[in-house]
Amino acid sequence: MPYAARLKKVQRWLRRRGGGALLVSSPENRRYLAGFSPEDVSLKESAGFLLITPQEAFLLTDPRYREEAAENPFFEPVIYHRGLAEALAPLIRKLGLRRLFYEEIYLSCARLKALRRKLPRVKMEGVSGVVERLRETKDPEEIRLLKEAEARAREILKILDQEIRPGRTEREMAWRILELSYRLGEGPSFPPIVASGPLAARPHAEPTERVLQEGEAVIVDLGVRYRGYCSDLTRTFFLGKVPERLREAFYLVKEAQRLARPLMQPGRKVAEADRAVRSLFRKHGVLQNYLHSLGHGLGLEVHETPPVSYRSRRRFRKGQVVTLEPGLYFPGLGGVREEEMVYLL
Repeated sequence: MPYAARLKKVQRWLRRRGGGALLVSSPENRRYLAGFSPEDVSLKESAGFLLITPQEAFLLTDPRYREEAAENPFFEPVIYHRGLAEALAPLIRKLGLRRLFYEEIYLSCARLKALRRKLPRVKMEGVSGVVERLRETKDPEEIRLLKEAEARAREILKILDQEIRPGRTEREMAWRILELSYRLGEGPSFPPIVASGPLAARPHAEPTERVLQEGEAVIVDLGVRYRGYCSDLTRTFFLGKVPERLREAFYLVKEAQRLARPLMQPGRKVAEADRAVRSLFRKHGVLQNYLHSLGHGLGLEVHETPPVSYRSRRRFRKGQVVTLEPGLYFPGLGGVREEEMVYLL
């Protein structure tokens, strides 16, 4: 991975703002810039932080990851024992920094408060999207890893096509997806969705002990993580003959995919694709049953920018990877959703 080139882009960003340093807290941004892959258990327990200046770069972590940090060729390791503020404050004073940018979405209020207490003379400014915007455009190796993650997710769907049937429970099928995700990859990109019957009217339903029934639709939304990169695919399975309304909705969702895909090209407005789908659904009187946007970016996280929404003011860029996932949901009856990954190459 081109970690040195990615680091230089952040350093150029800092120079354009007159210097200072960027504190990186997001585990995905940390991995993208440094290749440091340990995951955070929660916001309260971090595996490490990056401190980047226009000339230098540091990886701050605790003794659990001492060896991994020592092996990093681009970031100088700083091992702390008591916490971030205790390690960062003397380093910032040593570097003579007067300005610190931090990722406002990922740095907890408690850590920020401790930093301000330790560094009262340093101006601290919250920022967002600095690294995420870099992550939007995938390089060839990232594209390869995403396609590999997608291939493994497709393999799971093939297996499920033979195994999903009346009499099994949603939770049983979800456990099967988890098992296959670890067998074929590094695990799931996200907790799988298995939503049957009327529960399929909930786009993000959680698997339950509900038994799959003949004559109903089952939405299965899953992804596999491969070397850190996430796939995301959705299929709707019909168990026997389903209500005509769901069957019509399925064909309409497939038509929406065919309509939107040619509009998802580098240089085209992001909003166009979702607006076209909404126009189709409005024409058929089901716009009120379309409960989300058309898709989202994919990469080290399963939900990345750009959101594929009619509200977007952006244009697609070469190298982006996004999902295309129209869905229709009918309370008390069920729903259908089909999802593909789209590579803007």
